[in-house]
Amino acid sequence: MINLERRKQILDLLAEVGTIKTTELSDRLGVTGATIRTDLRDLAREGAIVRYHGGVKLPKEKHEQFSENYMVRSITHVDEKTAIGKAAAELVGSGDTIFMDASSTTFHMIPYLKFTDDVTVVTNGIHTAMELQHHNNFKSIILIGGMLRPHSGAIEGVVSREMVNRLSGDYYFVSGNGCSADVGLSGNNFFELELKRMCAERCKHIVALVDSTKIGADSASAFIPIERIDYLITDSKIRPEDVEEFHKHGVNVIIAK
Repeated sequence: MINLERRKQILDLLAEVGTIKTTELSDRLGVTGATIRTDLRDLAREGAIVRYHGGVKLPKEKHEQFSENYMVRSITHVDEKTAIGKAAAELVGSGDTIFMDASSTTFHMIPYLKFTDDVTVVTNGIHTAMELQHHNNFKSIILIGGMLRPHSGAIEGVVSREMVNRLSGDYYFVSGNGCSADVGLSGNNFFELELKRMCAERCKHIVALVDSTKIGADSASAFIPIERIDYLITDSKIRPEDVEEFHKHGVNVIIAK
């Protein structure tokens, strides 16, 4: 896996100073110039930074689109996502068929799925599929077809409806921009949310993977109602009153540690 912590440090430094020389980055992080250039190339490819001769800076337009950038999301709340991913993987048994969305949170399940065998994974996540293919304990990895949204790592759109309708799974591991006991899971991108709705319809159990910063928040569009969510896996910073609200709606809350 990529060095998420080092790349988080790069973005944190840029948020503080605005621009920085490549040589200074190498010195401050204590790594070789070749390592820094690899990091910067990948960050630039994902649209997270802008490179110029001898240095880097953050893009000028970095608000909503920046927050949707996969590389940025993958280095945010890493400790919480790692704990959530580990807890989620413990639900998977050998021989299961699971659906995984394209979120950076479900991505963190992958290292912990090594304890299972013959699992079939269905996903619309390019990064998820690429990471899964490095392991040999899976029965098959099915990548859903459709349109690839730039810098998101997510395939989206209803053109994949026929493919999804031919599949079924035991669990759907899914995240969103918000999750509340009133609304359920919600998000912002309509086309990807339509695909998530279809995936939810094809699975027996829905597992929401949501860090505590998103609990209680409602985004533009609800895509999985609270009554369809079987498990909510979150981190230890969730408020006790929120846990109680989810319990009232029949959601099994797992606090990852």
